[in-house]
Amino acid sequence: METRKQKHIGVIATLLAILLLVAACSSNEPGTSTGQNGKSEGNASGEGTTSVQPEGLPIVSEPLTLTMVAGQSHLHGEWKDKLLWKEAEKRTGIHVEWNLVPNENLQEKKNLLLASGELPDAFYGGGITTQDLVTYGEQGVFIPLNDLIDRYAPNFKKLLEQYPEIRKGLTAPDGNIYSLPKMSINPTHLTSTKLFLNQKWLDAVGLPAPKTTDELYEVLKAFKEKDPNGNGIADEIPLSGADMTSVLRSLAGAWGLNNRGISHANVDFDEQENKLRFVPADPKYKEMMQFLSRLYKEGLLDNEIFTSNNSIITAKIAQDTVGAFMNINTVWAGDKRTIFRGIPEALKGPEGDQLWAGVSPNLQVAGAFVITNENKHPEATMRWADYFIDGDGAVLYWMGMEGVTYEMRDGKYRFVEDIVNNPDGMTLDQAISRELVAPFTSHPIVREERFAWDTGEGLEEVMEAAAWLEPYKPKEVWPAFIFTAEENERIVALSNDIGTYVGEMRAQFVTGKVSVEEAWDEYISTIERMGLNDYMAIYEAAYERYKN
Repeated sequence: METRKQKHIGVIATLLAILLLVAACSSNEPGTSTGQNGKSEGNASGEGTTSVQPEGLPIVSEPLTLTMVAGQSHLHGEWKDKLLWKEAEKRTGIHVEWNLVPNENLQEKKNLLLASGELPDAFYGGGITTQDLVTYGEQGVFIPLNDLIDRYAPNFKKLLEQYPEIRKGLTAPDGNIYSLPKMSINPTHLTSTKLFLNQKWLDAVGLPAPKTTDELYEVLKAFKEKDPNGNGIADEIPLSGADMTSVLRSLAGAWGLNNRGISHANVDFDEQENKLRFVPADPKYKEMMQFLSRLYKEGLLDNEIFTSNNSIITAKIAQDTVGAFMNINTVWAGDKRTIFRGIPEALKGPEGDQLWAGVSPNLQVAGAFVITNENKHPEATMRWADYFIDGDGAVLYWMGMEGVTYEMRDGKYRFVEDIVNNPDGMTLDQAISRELVAPFTSHPIVREERFAWDTGEGLEEVMEAAAWLEPYKPKEVWPAFIFTAEENERIVALSNDIGTYVGEMRAQFVTGKVSVEEAWDEYISTIERMGLNDYMAIYEAAYERYKN
């Protein structure tokens, strides 16, 4: 017979089994979700449960607080009281505690946080580089986002399907995606460098806009010699810009160079040889240097081009001394911007090349947003970030709220008058930044034409210039490649040496301090001795991963 003691033990065992069953069932209740990093979704204090809604708003069933590190422009001021984030919290149910770091200190602060392990839930425009993604992704500091994107980021997932180069450019060597990027699909913005000519000066010298590099030379020569500003002084600067880079981006395509866009200044693809090419060592680059040297020697290219900046070129345009300049838009030109127009087609070079190389990729900044392994709510965090990529969230990020910061006019999103023509004398960027954070940021968002009407991208002459160049864009535009940790260490060292030397010699060639013809062979030999073969081998490996 069963003793009383045996019955007691049996009752206890039964109760324990029931408790275990209840616990197992409750762990699968809709009120709790398990994060990709194995931590359960809970509220900010870690108590109770927070259900992540698969779609719709709010994102969570109970209020949730996340901590994020973000770079801060001098325009922005404090973020917590901005209309953007207050309204976002109302809609999503997620409050963000921002740790704002001035952009000039961002890299140092980011490195300190990563080294110390004192991590936020996420870095939002937090200065994360592609190498950070590889290093801290492999270490598990940044969590893989592949599954989270698939399940909780419908807006971003749609973009990956529409623009496969974004997925290719984001995928780390280990096959994981560790970040959401900053992106652009606005064709006017993607044509990142344009050549604008002073139409008033063209009319004065009786010449049409140039269509070839030879015609460009003739136009610049006429600007120099025929006093198109009519002041009786030989003060004309035929061709200028904020830096030499913009000049190269505008002319390289006429020699068939930089045929994969601006993300790789020194490497493109040689169509004839069917392999990667180091641009500054190509014979066509030599020809371009000779052309630029001629412009510089004859005073057709601004002799201050290597020391120029935005403020300097703006002052020169204001004085009516500039005949042509290169930039993404005409904002520099102030009240004289409407006399500048883009070229009607990409310049054709001496061998028939006709390409516009100054084009950006859809993938702009790879490390715009990462989730750390300290985050207990990765699903909710992913849904929050994805909200601003499209739909109502994108409108909120870029434009704010209708009737407060924007209005619809002629079916277009336009900022209210208080922002566009601020009565207190604020610039457009300053007025926008009172309630938003869109100007000068690297956030996981998409630049679109529909939000560009009151910016430099939306100016009539800028959109016209971009449309004229559209047929001449490269057939393929590369984003920055992601190197392995070992590759990166080596290529950084090689790039410092080779890149510095190439830059120094470019200045010497253009200014005529060194003859291109006489010094070219020694120039090539020096680059090769610096490790050009190793440099290109690393690039080849990264390119193969990108392709596949």
